[in-house]
Amino acid sequence: MKKNEIMWIFLICCIVGIVSCIITTKVYEKKIQALSSAEIQKQEDSVTVITETARITPSTKMVYEYYYTGDGVTQTLEDVPPYFLLDMTLEDMKKVYTDWKIISFSAEEVVMRKTLEAKSNEQYIIGEKNGYIAVYYKEAQHGIILHEITNTPLSALPLEEQERLLEGISVIGDENLSKILSDYTS
Repeated sequence: MKKNEIMWIFLICCIVGIVSCIITTKVYEKKIQALSSAEIQKQEDSVTVITETARITPSTKMVYEYYYTGDGVTQTLEDVPPYFLLDMTLEDMKKVYTDWKIISFSAEEVVMRKTLEAKSNEQYIIGEKNGYIAVYYKEAQHGIILHEITNTPLSALPLEEQERLLEGISVIGDENLSKILSDYTS
């Protein structure tokens, strides 16, 4: 009889121990996730400015970070600055990109972050079709498919931008597509 009682006590202790481990792990994971979210918010709230009079030049590297809440993915895109950003200061950029967080700003590099309430898989290419700015879907299964042709002729843009569009500009997400198209069509 004593052996059975000891075995039952041992079994109950094991079950309690396992349940305690599971609960502790879940609590720990939630704390880590909360700290990660807090760290991202802290980073978004601060801007590193290298010099007060820094301005965007043609050689400035533009770094766009897109954080997708739908799947927790951060995608980074590096590009040259579009013509309308040349000679802008940090304050000018804040006025143009009100829905972006500017992480760092210098004449050498500008890092900007945008949080999107979507998944990271929407991909487009902005290019040219019959002399007009066009948008193409970029799909793994079907390749590149024409989505729409805008009313904006390529000839209305500076030569550098025309060349970029002829090469094709990769865009991730509907919001970014809208932003870039509005830059080119306004």
